[in-house]
Amino acid sequence: DKNKFHMELPFDDIKAFVEEERDKILSGLTDKDKEQFVWEHVGSTAIKGMPGTMHPDAMMLFREFPPSQSTVSAIIDNGFRFMGPGPFSTDDLWFFKTISGGFLDGHKMKLHVTLESFGPSKLLLETKRMCNEEPWAFEDYKNAKVEAAKKLEEGDMMGYKMAKGSSKLLQQLEAKYGIKKNVKNVS
Repeated sequence: DKNKFHMELPFDDIKAFVEEERDKILSGLTDKDKEQFVWEHVGSTAIKGMPGTMHPDAMMLFREFPPSQSTVSAIIDNGFRFMGPGPFSTDDLWFFKTISGGFLDGHKMKLHVTLESFGPSKLLLETKRMCNEEPWAFEDYKNAKVEAAKKLEEGDMMGYKMAKGSSKLLQQLEAKYGIKKNVKNVS
């Protein structure tokens, strides 16, 4: 099952994979395009020791929007499909790639193409930072994810994503960045 919850993720291998995906996209860009964004590995696979699914996430954080056509072409040329805007803003474009081969065969990678000033982007970055630096944040988020994993066992991926919102860390960051709870939580 590709949505299986893993108590131990191969952090170093997934990190290397995400960096390879970044490098493939960068290879198709001009220096000017490369200067327009910062690439960040985010989500559970970017937090050493955090359990979760084997679906890596990354963000391309732009100072200005929209990205150039050549940037979008480089993403699509690397096998990503545009799925549409995320649930919080039309300035959060979601691309997905079904991974072929290797230890992530059949899993999906999500790429957010968004503004660096966007609240949910800041939430993802701060969640990663706090979980990597502050033991209480790591344990809080881990415990919420383990409890939420029961939804995955029922085949309910969206229920899993929403149940992770019981994390006090995520609730604090949602309040800090003004993220409304009436919109589905996709952290």
